[in-house]
Amino acid sequence: MNRKEWLIAAIATFITIVAWVVFDIKHNYSKVEIPEKVKELIEPISPDFNTRSLESSP
Repeated sequence: MNRKEWLIAAIATFITIVAWVVFDIKHNYSKVEIPEKVKELIEPISPDFNTRSLESSP
């Protein structure tokens, strides 16, 4: 590779890294709001299992 090809490769790499950093910063500062209805639907289920209800069933 001659000097001009190295310069083109270095500039392309630099632009790629700058774009990567800018988009990463933009991604980290963007806020996503979850609607209240969805929050209710995705609540975790209680891990406690009621064994008395199984014992009383016929």
